[in-house]
Amino acid sequence: MLETLRKSARKSNTLRVIFSVIGIVILLAVTKFAIFDVITGATKMDITADPASYEGKYVTIDADFFLYDYIEHTTTTTRKYGGSSTSTNGYSYVAFQSVDDYEKSSSIWYFYSVYLNYQEQDKMAAKIEEAFEYLTDETGKIAPPEPVTVTGVWNTMDAQTEKYFRDALLDLGVAESEYDLVYFYELDTKNIGGVNSTLFWVLMAAAAFLLLFAVLSGIGFFSNAYMKNIQQYLQKDSSVSLSSIEEDFKQAHLIDKTVWLGKKWTVYMTGNKAQIAVNKDLVWGYYFQRTGRNSVSEMRLFTKDKKQLHISLSEKHTQEALKYYVAEQPHMVVGYSSDLEKMYNKDFSAFLNLKYNPAMQAASFNDGFNA
Repeated sequence: MLETLRKSARKSNTLRVIFSVIGIVILLAVTKFAIFDVITGATKMDITADPASYEGKYVTIDADFFLYDYIEHTTTTTRKYGGSSTSTNGYSYVAFQSVDDYEKSSSIWYFYSVYLNYQEQDKMAAKIEEAFEYLTDETGKIAPPEPVTVTGVWNTMDAQTEKYFRDALLDLGVAESEYDLVYFYELDTKNIGGVNSTLFWVLMAAAAFLLLFAVLSGIGFFSNAYMKNIQQYLQKDSSVSLSSIEEDFKQAHLIDKTVWLGKKWTVYMTGNKAQIAVNKDLVWGYYFQRTGRNSVSEMRLFTKDKKQLHISLSEKHTQEALKYYVAEQPHMVVGYSSDLEKMYNKDFSAFLNLKYNPAMQAASFNDGFNA
């Protein structure tokens, strides 16, 4: 018995590890494996380097100047019964870095775009005002604005964003030259790995859960955790020995490779754990099915203590099991009807009198007579 249950548990653990690893890979692939960049930390960006070398990378930059919130990003929600509402998600800003070229006694301005959440709007409006005050100051008394550290993913602009960006530069009077270099890239703080940052962390939490699940399942290969519930049963009832359960298991009817119906006990697997039910405590059993999104196909068993046991089985295998219960467990009510369910819930004593109590009384009488 132990080896049979161990093999079944190991098979379950193997499938759990395989599906967990597949799930982790899918989640990482969906997010372009960006978690590794996040873990190692954002790359400090050198604005003078080839911008294409940072394409798709998680970077950080101390943005010197913000000039223009040239795109307002919004979401429009259409109501089911008519009408709609629009909310602002964030803004794309024209930003630039000023890098001194000491050889030419001048400076080069590098223009690019930065996306920031709408909650930063007031702060950035102040930064834009500070930038223009500094850039238009002829006294030399106004200090430059403090740089804003921005961390995100460096992406090539799509066609629409590039058009708006070009229009914004035109409005600002900026033309590309050897001293005004324009990068058609946006530092996106909204998305990580191509998905919304909030969704990204939800997906990474799911990946972490799957990793933990895979590790615990892997540990299950080398432990006796699959026997935990049977061991607890033996501790609770000292009159029962493991050898007696094993003897009953040898004669049990095998149902769908995961359920063993013995004369005294029903042993079955739920995932990677073995479960045990005492047959003399069972009072009712039937097949239950639910279709749809949360579909269920199972054999439901009920005990004299009104506990429910759910064993995943097809209708065919459940009917096979129920035939053995009918033949070998005369104290059980087998099959479902709404009247039976009503009696079970509303008048449990009457339900027990259908079969359980008469069968137990007859067994007690026979035991006394044979004694």
